[in-house]
This record gives sequence, C-alpha cells and structure tokens, in this order.
Amino acid sequence: MNNKPTIELLDMIWPETGLSTTLTVPDKPQDTLGEGDQVQLSIDFLTITLSPLELIQLAAFLRVSMDELMDRHPSLQRAVVNAFEIRD
Repeated sequence: MNNKPTIELLDMIWPETGLSTTLTVPDKPQDTLGEGDQVQLSIDFLTITLSPLELIQLAAFLRVSMDELMDRHPSLQRAVVNAFEIRD
C-alpha cells in the first residue's frame, strides 16, 4: 500500500475457527478515501489489495452468497448467530 501511513480498521480472530481477518486502509481524513487509494484485506496468510469500490463489490458478493447459502442450508444460521453472540 505504498509508503503512506495506514490504519487497521478491524483486526479479528474468530474464536470458533481461528480465522484471522484484518482490514487496513490509508490514514486519511474522514470521507476522503478515493478510487486511487488501496485497501488491504488479509485473511490468514492471504492479503488482497483492492480499490475501495472493489472491496465494496467483494463485500456485496459475499453478502449475496451468504443469503443464497442460508436459503439452501438454513441449519447454518446458528453459526451466524454464534459468531456475533456477546457473552458476559
């Protein structure tokens, strides 16, 4: 991502599977990220560099894919609930 300053927007390790996910973006003032910028999505050992629009398109694809998967296999819905369950 060039030599420009970056920040991690989100860094998560999913306890159920150990999946490590991180989103890194240029450190810019709010609402100034543009198509000339690049964001990095890291999933375990894989890092994908995308434009902001490409990241949005990927996220939309994943969302639609999950909807289709849940329609075909509704028993997997419990995994979605567990992933976001807040425990005291």
